[in-house]
Amino acid sequence: MKKISIKFLCLLLSVLLVCTAFCGCSIKDTGGPSGTPSDGDENTLPAPVLSVDKEGIVSWDPVEGAQWYAYMLDNGEEKVTPNNSFKLTEGQSLKVKAVSGVVGVADSPYSEEIVYHKADTAELSFYAVNDLHGRFVDTSNQPGLDEFTTYVKNLYADPEREEVFLSSGDMWQGTVESSSNKGALMTEWMNDVGFVSMTLGNHEFDWGPDTLTPNSESAEFPFLALNVTYNGERPDYCKPSTVVERGGVKIGVIGAIGDCLSSISGEFQKGLSFATGGQLTALVKAEATRLRNEEQCDFIVYSIHDGGSFSYSGSGVTSVTNSDMSYYDTALSDGYVDLVFEAHTHRRYILRDEHGVYHMQADSENEYIACADVSFNKVTKTYTVSPRLISSNVYAKKGLEADPVVNELFTKYFPDDDPYTRIVGYNYMMREDTEIGERVAELYYEKGAETWPQYDIVLSGGYLKTRDPYDLAQGAVTYATLYSLLPFDNAIVLGRIRGSDLRRKFLQSSSQNYHTYMPASFASMSISDSETYYIVVDTYTAYYSWNNITEVARLDNKTYARDLLAEFLSEGGWA
Repeated sequence: MKKISIKFLCLLLSVLLVCTAFCGCSIKDTGGPSGTPSDGDENTLPAPVLSVDKEGIVSWDPVEGAQWYAYMLDNGEEKVTPNNSFKLTEGQSLKVKAVSGVVGVADSPYSEEIVYHKADTAELSFYAVNDLHGRFVDTSNQPGLDEFTTYVKNLYADPEREEVFLSSGDMWQGTVESSSNKGALMTEWMNDVGFVSMTLGNHEFDWGPDTLTPNSESAEFPFLALNVTYNGERPDYCKPSTVVERGGVKIGVIGAIGDCLSSISGEFQKGLSFATGGQLTALVKAEATRLRNEEQCDFIVYSIHDGGSFSYSGSGVTSVTNSDMSYYDTALSDGYVDLVFEAHTHRRYILRDEHGVYHMQADSENEYIACADVSFNKVTKTYTVSPRLISSNVYAKKGLEADPVVNELFTKYFPDDDPYTRIVGYNYMMREDTEIGERVAELYYEKGAETWPQYDIVLSGGYLKTRDPYDLAQGAVTYATLYSLLPFDNAIVLGRIRGSDLRRKFLQSSSQNYHTYMPASFASMSISDSETYYIVVDTYTAYYSWNNITEVARLDNKTYARDLLAEFLSEGGWA
């Protein structure tokens, strides 16, 4: 008989051990360096953290360095599995340890035992809307809220789940149906749908901070922004957080606005402050700690009106680290917040940060809803999160019956449907955003020269960016269409500016959203840096501090850029 080599015997033993492990057979811990847990030793694997969902599926994140896992079902015989999940039936218990299989690295201690009782698990669904911008009624290229409302109320009828609806900001401004009543219509609709909170966005401040108070008083849910102060005090129209209970789980929702104070018209910035960076992180940590300790909250949602530039068309999850998210400190994900809904950048994404916390943003303009399904075990306080983005093709699809409350609210605010039926003029060819901006700049000059003939106005225009749908289609034009293109209530002003600033910002600027008009009588004029000149702009451009414009006079008759364009069309322009 041939001698069997020691090398061959070692190889055979290794194969038998692996086969035993992957077959889920019983094993006996024989001790030694890899089989003797020593809790707290850096050469010991960490214990798995178990969570269980409503179907009894226990899962745990892979433990780095683990070759397989040992488990005890109902404190019975120890077995092994290569998987990181296990299905329990009603009343069964499970504990798991990570097995090293490497000399010098010990197995982990056993995890906390988890017991499955279906009644112990609450099934929660969080839905977040962001940057809706007043898209209340259907347009030729945009769904409204009639089918959306039906979809939401159908969700409430599901006995298997508990729903939480919230907003991450910029709900009001953008369309005639909402902007003309400064958000009152949208606030009433949110009351009917049952939102639990709305984080303030920068466009909620488009009419000044004082206009927020009436809406906050009529809302049946709180406006959230823990980092806003006005003249050093927290304003009465917002609060740091709110607490709701669903399925026996206490949920804290914290709201904050991002570093977007500069996007608010300068005339409304006086006294207003948004804490950002490390100050914001400290505020959120303190509020999350208070919610957990004083309010006994089990789960914390952070709704921030800020976001990243990530975007994708699929439904996958992108892994990110702190360095990828300048607007968010992932230290908050280390035990302070459990789920993050984002906004402001009009992007569509699902992110998973280095601590395993999901971040979601659902595009804008009623294109998507962000949803996170959470299975929460009320005994162990563990949970699993399943994120997804729901397309308007689902919640605004044909055949879904429109909820009558949408038409009732619209009729309340627009009894004669005037902005939608009143045609202001005709446009014989499609106009892109650049042409619209240049035309408005010229209309500013004409209105300025008519209103203030005693001044030599050398230039007009400014930051004139159109909004969705961005271009003006061919055909009949309604006032509602112009309102969507130019929704801002920025008053037209006569301003004074030094020649050096005029040259820098208006004559040499490369910004694609700055559009200017200079009459022929001044086009060849030599601009002196030290001289003072008069220009016609709107309040957004005038009060942007870097422009160094001093307001001389204001057109205070509520005539805005869209009104000048409506008048131009009514007189046959572009027809």
